[in-house]
Amino acid sequence: MPIYSDPKAPTPEGSSGELDVTTHASNINVNSSIANSPLLTKLNNLRLICGEIVNDHNVQLGIIVLIVINAIMMGVATFDFVSENPKVDNVFEKTDQAFLIIFTIELGMQLIYHGWTFYKDGWLVFDFIIVVLSWSFASLQIIRAFRIFRALRIITRIETMRNLVAALFDIMPRLGAITALLLLIFYIFAVLFTQLFGDLELSAPFFSRLDYSLLTLFVMMTMEWADVARECMDQIWWAWAPFIAFIMITGFIVFNLIIAVVCDAVAVIENKDDLEPDFQREMLATLELLTRDTLVPSSPAEE
Repeated sequence: MPIYSDPKAPTPEGSSGELDVTTHASNINVNSSIANSPLLTKLNNLRLICGEIVNDHNVQLGIIVLIVINAIMMGVATFDFVSENPKVDNVFEKTDQAFLIIFTIELGMQLIYHGWTFYKDGWLVFDFIIVVLSWSFASLQIIRAFRIFRALRIITRIETMRNLVAALFDIMPRLGAITALLLLIFYIFAVLFTQLFGDLELSAPFFSRLDYSLLTLFVMMTMEWADVARECMDQIWWAWAPFIAFIMITGFIVFNLIIAVVCDAVAVIENKDDLEPDFQREMLATLELLTRDTLVPSSPAEE
């Protein structure tokens, strides 16, 4: 049997508004008690301790030294006295494993300290990817050769390198346009050289096909072009002309344009860092002047 309540009937002692206030207050007390619980306090203290340790200047300097030593040992491990000696090779493998464990502990402490904001820092995410890939491919002999990429973690530790990488990412749109121009120049000269010199009997098939011409032009762009040019000039006296044109366009114009764009981006970043303190000083001086003018009382004559 349903029970109906009279809306006009008086409410019990303690109205519904008072009940809501009481419930809200009890919820606040519960939340504050949870926030002040000993477990959360200990976890927060642990987080702060991890951050203080792992972000200490000396600790970060030590990590840089370990990264450099690890990279040097990877290079030394390629020599025969290491690769052909199982005992020495095993020592190098164990040492590399120890380095990886240290890097993993350092990354774990960073994760504890930053929490979910860890993934907002691109450099920490880069470190995370490098370490995870090092563990994932540790058992694959072929992929283990890529462990040397672990040395890239030094970029995240040195501010100058970070600024340079940031500058490279900033100029990607302009660099993309220059790359497209360079590819167009390559294609034009590859077709030209294949048609002009494809039938010549040379020491190697430099220009017999379009793909061979592209590879030869890429080598020529590194200024290794004199021998190929002389072979072509032995059969066609004017062959020097297209070679000189290609070298001047790619080696002297396009590459200098790339260098100019990179230098401009780096200069912008450095000027930005230099101008920020000056801007802050100017703002503080302006605020101080305004405050002084406001606080100085006016004379009776002026009133």
